[in-house]
Amino acid sequence: MKGDSSAGLSEQSERLRGLLPRYAGAVRPWHFTIDVDWVPGSEVGLEGLLEFCDRWNLKATIFVAGRFAEAYAPLIRECGRRGHEIGTHGWEHGGLEHDEDFRSASYARQRDWIRLATEAVENASGVRPVVFRAPSLWIGETTVRALEDEGYQYDSSVPARRFDCGFGRVHYLKYFRAPTEPYRLSSSHLCLRGRSAIIEMAPSAFLFPINMATLRVLGLPVMKWMVRRIVRRSPRLVFYCHPYEFVSAHQQTFPHNMSTWNMQGMSPKNFSLLHAFVEHMVLRGHESSLFADSLSGAPGSAYDACERSGATAIDPLNGPVTALAGSDIAESRVGTHLFRSRG
Repeated sequence: MKGDSSAGLSEQSERLRGLLPRYAGAVRPWHFTIDVDWVPGSEVGLEGLLEFCDRWNLKATIFVAGRFAEAYAPLIRECGRRGHEIGTHGWEHGGLEHDEDFRSASYARQRDWIRLATEAVENASGVRPVVFRAPSLWIGETTVRALEDEGYQYDSSVPARRFDCGFGRVHYLKYFRAPTEPYRLSSSHLCLRGRSAIIEMAPSAFLFPINMATLRVLGLPVMKWMVRRIVRRSPRLVFYCHPYEFVSAHQQTFPHNMSTWNMQGMSPKNFSLLHAFVEHMVLRGHESSLFADSLSGAPGSAYDACERSGATAIDPLNGPVTALAGSDIAESRVGTHLFRSRG
């Protein structure tokens, strides 16, 4: 993305942002997120994505593997300097033959991975991360407790409405019916709305994920169709990509189990495809938003007050919630923020 091509895309971006008020209705939030795996050589892709975000005035949430943050600390600090939100994405994810699996690992092991990544990202960026995405979206109920104990506030890992049919990493349906709107997690089951300190914003999917791999394989017309179907029910959309997708595979170091089809599709040319997708999102009135900015309005005291008073609390994230003694399973429907007596 250098030279005349970069300048041309930049000019188009400016022109389209100027046309936005004429073609778009109400602005709708979307989350442009970047998963930075521990892949030496992919730092070039992250640098290119920072330039891309500048041209489109995108504010990204960037989930960084701890080992990458250690190796490229100045680049991670630059991400924060440009106004992006920085979270964690495992410790060595991307560089392992047998990846970190938060579905089955013990609490102690998960806490160790999260703590190592948190320290590395904080040292690199100067800011303690509070946003997490599990490697490969492999998350479990134990992860909620580990994240809470490390002071996290947001997660974006639950694979709601996603099943990769043998192509990607999500080959289980345990959380398929999880909410697609922001909600507080339950340590009993991640499909349930609960009263955890962790707010979940699931990556968007319509069977297949709304990510760069789907865009590369299925193309822009199919991706547009998927987005239209998703926003009919959920106005908030979460897209993600990886820096390694924008660098030729031979310039990077991968574990032996990296899929051949994925490596064959890695190229700087993918920036043009990403440009076309972002252009579509902008013209449809979507505006990039950070997790902390758009999800921080939920009062944490709603459940506590509910349990003390025997009332039904209505949380702006979870709707009406009846507290059950000794349980964090909550019954919820859509509503406004108030308390209603059960008597």
